[in-house]
Amino acid sequence: MNWIILLGNLAFIYIWGYKGWQEADYNSSAWWFDSYGHMIFGFCWALVLLYWTKRYLFWLYVPIPKWFLALVIILMVVAIETLIWENFEFGVWDSWIQPAHPYLPKAQKGSDDTMMDIDFTAATALLAMIFWGVYRKFCAWKWPNEAAKEASEEMLEREKLNAKEILLMQKEHKKEIGARIKAFWDNFLENLREK
Repeated sequence: MNWIILLGNLAFIYIWGYKGWQEADYNSSAWWFDSYGHMIFGFCWALVLLYWTKRYLFWLYVPIPKWFLALVIILMVVAIETLIWENFEFGVWDSWIQPAHPYLPKAQKGSDDTMMDIDFTAATALLAMIFWGVYRKFCAWKWPNEAAKEASEEMLEREKLNAKEILLMQKEHKKEIGARIKAFWDNFLENLREK
């Protein structure tokens, strides 16, 4: 599956990057082509991050509330879009590459274009998570798995108890550190007074 993801991303970069990147006026066919690329990116990368979470972070996938996981995935997709891609377009392409090669198109068409790109990406990532939520609910309704549900509930109860124990341990540790720091300063100040 990871090879399919890699090949899909390479094809995407080829189609929407090397082959399809062109200067476009707002609402033109070239602008919409770029916007569809952002929509496809948002939808597909939300599903990719969901797949990776289920495959490699299964210890996190099972106990985490699914609405919260969906929110994190949407935010991650938007972060990839804004922090990596939009910064690349402005900070690398339009600032360094395009000025050195003026025959190349500019990537940024202004803040309106950038905000629309981010909005399209976020909206389709949200749509992907809604589809996933509906699919999960349908499967749970159509083919309920009582054994998995019971095991999940037991695991969540154990994890709550473990979390409480860990928090208590951390609280005690902080008290111990505070006592050490206080003893150090008391000793330091006592030595100063003696001098």
